[in-house]
Parts: sequence; structure tokens; C-alpha cells
Amino acid sequence: MSIKLHLLFSVILISMLVSVPIFEAYSAAQTLKINEVEYNPLGPIANNQWIELYSTDQNLLDLSGWLVKSTKLGKTFSIPDGFVILPNDYLAIPFNSVMFDPQNESVVLLTPDSVEVDRTPEFSDTSDDGQTWQRFPNGVDTGTPTDWAFRNGTHGVTNGFPRVIQNFTLSTPVFVDQQGNKVEAFTAGQMAGVKAEVVNRFAQERTFAYIVKISDEEGFPVFISWVEDLVILPNRTIKPAIFWYAEGKGNFFVEIFVWRSLNIPEPLTPAQSGLLRIAG
Repeated sequence: MSIKLHLLFSVILISMLVSVPIFEAYSAAQTLKINEVEYNPLGPIANNQWIELYSTDQNLLDLSGWLVKSTKLGKTFSIPDGFVILPNDYLAIPFNSVMFDPQNESVVLLTPDSVEVDRTPEFSDTSDDGQTWQRFPNGVDTGTPTDWAFRNGTHGVTNGFPRVIQNFTLSTPVFVDQQGNKVEAFTAGQMAGVKAEVVNRFAQERTFAYIVKISDEEGFPVFISWVEDLVILPNRTIKPAIFWYAEGKGNFFVEIFVWRSLNIPEPLTPAQSGLLRIAG
């Protein structure tokens, strides 16, 4: 292997190792949300604050060691062992002290490796009653404060039915050469581009990360790369591409992810995938 290719492989391997905690959080970011928060319950605040998580995963999730953080008070709570959330269900997490400030507070959910999975906007609750801030409809997430409503609490149960949001979309991948021409199959030694169409039908400008992961026939990742802080204007379409040096032949599984950012691995669209063929 030449020095150039060795350095390229080293850079790819380091990128993959650095990204492990982020990709471990990916599936949770797709399926696990902070669904409801109680900052100011009826009566004393101490021992009565709680948050509710909502999972759309089809598997049981073990939340032992996951972290809940207050941005206003700076407190961090580690979820105790034994806290699990059932498939497509809700789980209320109680706190045995004052965890949140009722004024201008935001809640952050992190994996045990401190990778952020979800956060709420900054909210205030001065009502001292049973009302809570909650996603409404249930589980909705467009990344804006309009996802939330201040309503009568629904501790441990649904806030209402979710709705399907199709205002931000990602196409299946297209493979292109360095001139941008579509290619059905590459030969070893070529640069293969992974290109997709991202459409923003929101009325606001959006910033996102475009991530490409390529795995070999055994499912082992051989390439991970991304472009951060891509900006897409309202009602516009952009077609980002990331190039990979196809060193050897084979069939490779390509996945594309569009996240809010690498620090906030919240998918803005479902992931898309395709098969990349490299001939000898």
C-alpha cells in the first residue's frame, strides 16, 4: 500500500473511531424523545419534578446510566439501573430534588457517553399546577418550539396522536463520478461520489449535517465522512455529494444520514441507502 493510501486509510479509521459514540446514539435519536416536562408541579417543587420519555422503537430500551441535564441550574442526573422503556411506550423519570428552574429552563437527554440525543426549547412554568410542557401532537419533532404546548399533564401516557411531517426530505443516493455524471458501476481505483437531493419545504432556513457511511459485504464500515453546517434556504433543493476512493472491488452498502448537527444527532429525515458496485 502506498504512503498516500495508507494515510487515507488512517484518516478514515480515525474518523470511524471518533464517530462511534455518535452512531451508537443514532438509533435512539430516531426513536427516543423528551415528550413532556413538569417544572412547577402543584405543591412543593422538590421531589415532584419529572420528565417523560417517549420511544417509538420496536425493542425494549435500557436507559440505565443515561443522563438528564438542566441547562439553567447546570445539574446532571444519571438514570438509575433498572429503568427501561417498553416498545412504543412512555416512561416518567422522577427527581428526588429540585432538578430544574421553573424559569427559562431547557432539558437535555444524553447517552451514557454524553452524546446528546434530544433537548427541549427554553420554557417557563409559573403556574404551580398540573399543567406541563409537552410535545403536541404526541412525539412531533420539527425542531421548533411550535412542537410544544402548555397543557394539562399526561404523566406516563400519550399527549395525543403524532402527525407525519414531510417538509424536509432526503432522496435515495445516486452515484456519480468527479464530473457529476451518474455511474451505475465503478472500477477499483476510481473516486465514487455519493449524492442525494435534500429538499426544504419549511418557511425557515435550515442548517444540517450530511453524513455518508459505506460498509463492505460483511457489514464492516470502511468509510465514514460528513459535511457540517450545510445551509438550505426555504423552499429550496440542494444536492450535496461526498467522494470515496474505491480501492477494491465488491458490493458496498451505502447509507446517508441528514442530522441537525454532529453534536445534536437528531435525524431531520429517515436515513436512505443504496448498493454501490465496484468492479475489478
